[in-house]
Amino acid sequence: MQMKTNLLRLLVLTMGLGTIDAVMAEENTTPQLTLSSSTVNDMEPLALKYSQTGTRPSIVVSPGMNNGAVNPPIEWSNVPPGTNAFVLVVSDHVDTLMWAVVNIPGNVRALPEGIPNGNESSKLPAGAFHRSFRSNGWIGPAARQNPEGRWTYYWKLYPLDKKLNVPEDASLDDILAAMEGHLTGNKAVMITPCCDGSK
Repeated sequence: MQMKTNLLRLLVLTMGLGTIDAVMAEENTTPQLTLSSSTVNDMEPLALKYSQTGTRPSIVVSPGMNNGAVNPPIEWSNVPPGTNAFVLVVSDHVDTLMWAVVNIPGNVRALPEGIPNGNESSKLPAGAFHRSFRSNGWIGPAARQNPEGRWTYYWKLYPLDKKLNVPEDASLDDILAAMEGHLTGNKAVMITPCCDGSK
């Protein structure tokens, strides 16, 4: 990035292309990749239908057990040039993998609500797979519906120049390591608390 900036400054000085500030401002107007949802708002509580908590004070899902929680619909825009794949990662405040959708094709701009567990569903983009820390799909946040039980969940969409060569049981560390050197731009981030304040 520094080399690119220095070359741009040299070009401005030698070719009389206008002020450095004007050229630099134009360079920095590239739209930022954005992540959004029709049912989830950034910095607002996640709806209980997407959580393990449901209408009860709390619930603990045993390892290997799937529950009735469904993932929300997600969409994105302002994709960086050269992007050929995406990885969506949802983690909690202690970096537990709540959901990852890996190898989303670069021409896809959304994921639908309620993708079933397993990697054979037509709701999953072709060639993509999803997993959480205890299942092969969305597990949903689990936290008590009181201030002490509020956890924070981070949604991160990574634009990549190619699909990752990782197995379907890859850990969060495996996924993050495989992405190194392949980002085409900055990741998009959305933050949702749960479940104090969720309805």
